[in-house]
Amino acid sequence: MTRAAGGTLTQRVVWALTGTVALFVTALALLAYLTFDQMEDDLVNDILNTEMDRLVQHARASDEFMPRQGVRELGGSMRAWMSVDGQRPAGIPDEVLALDSGLHLIEPGAYTWHVMVAETGRGKVYLLYDATDNEERVHDFGLIVLGVGAICVVGAYSLSRRVAAVAVGPLLDLTDRLATWAPGSPDMAVTRDDEAGRLIEAFNRVQNQVDRSIAREREFAGNLSHEVRTPLAAIRSDSELMLLTQALTPDQRQRLTRIVDNVDDVIVCLESARAMARDQLRPPEPVDIAECMEDAWRGYEAQAGLAELRFDNQIAQGHVLTLDRYALLTVMRNLVRNAVEHAAPATLTASFSAQGVLELGDNGKGINADDLPFLFRRYYSGRMRDSTAGSRDETARGLGLAIAKRVCDMQGWSLTVESSREAEPRGTRFSLDFGSAIATADTPPRSKPTGGQGQI
Repeated sequence: MTRAAGGTLTQRVVWALTGTVALFVTALALLAYLTFDQMEDDLVNDILNTEMDRLVQHARASDEFMPRQGVRELGGSMRAWMSVDGQRPAGIPDEVLALDSGLHLIEPGAYTWHVMVAETGRGKVYLLYDATDNEERVHDFGLIVLGVGAICVVGAYSLSRRVAAVAVGPLLDLTDRLATWAPGSPDMAVTRDDEAGRLIEAFNRVQNQVDRSIAREREFAGNLSHEVRTPLAAIRSDSELMLLTQALTPDQRQRLTRIVDNVDDVIVCLESARAMARDQLRPPEPVDIAECMEDAWRGYEAQAGLAELRFDNQIAQGHVLTLDRYALLTVMRNLVRNAVEHAAPATLTASFSAQGVLELGDNGKGINADDLPFLFRRYYSGRMRDSTAGSRDETARGLGLAIAKRVCDMQGWSLTVESSREAEPRGTRFSLDFGSAIATADTPPRSKPTGGQGQI
């Protein structure tokens, strides 16, 4: 492929990098300006507080320290007056005389005054600090910061041109390699006439080769599930037999129980992966909803404890539905994991309504309203902005809810979410409506294998 002239994508990268630096510099300059301004105000207020304490002490101790009719000069920028029996001191500005007790900031004309008013028991003391010079220093500082920011933006533009050339260069090389690997005409027309458009065209030619690999991948998923289940079954059986031994210590029994639970989790993942890869449904079976919810929670109980996520299972025993147990476990596990990663610290509550809807809600920080429409998209990580677990592996984020939604769509279930960041009600609630699933409340729940239960 011959490279077309023009650097549309390159220019976009340049402006994107420059704009990012400009926004960062602007925010930093504004923060520095506001911080400096606040520091100046705090310094003046501290001076006023200290000087007012001194004036009040002298005024209470002696009538000679503060003049009754005139002004007392306390330096080049500070003056004080004292009003006795409501009389107006000589020379006091009208703006100051009208103030109540406390600390005030007024701006008469081009001046900036910090005024503090206090009662002494013998009269009212007015203390004024002329902070006009301080404000001029703040303005000068702002101009300096603005100039430095402009220099940084110009430098960022020059650096962005070099970075864009380095960034787009591999893209063009990749386009050439794809064109060599999959020559011919693409199946779909590409309207973009830039570097990205040429790359998309090359990918369209590769798509046919990728489609042929999907069938082999589905076959591989089925074979993997079949081959791995045999050793997993042996591990589970041996662990259950060891759990029957009476001489086990509590720690050994806990570890064996964890092995059994993890084996069940792996089996659930394999079955779900095979079902989604083949787009085939497993035969339904009677499933106790409360028992299934406990199994889903048990797999993340340790992580939930570290994240301070508590669990309240309000689903009564005996709610049995005829459905795919592996699919339900997959949905529940992903919803629990989502609560562990994003809602904690909080309390996760599971309930089953009279209409046959499973509800899983938490009282955590909630989800942004702008993120809700995109919550079930693959790799959408809007909630990661609220996550405090920065040390975790973030590459797996954004898939759990998408998998849960995909499983529900395959089963004909409805998975919806509601969330609020208000004080009441605060948190997120997922609702799973099983639709046509047949309720069989009189059917005994499926027996659990021996080996102990995790505590909820």
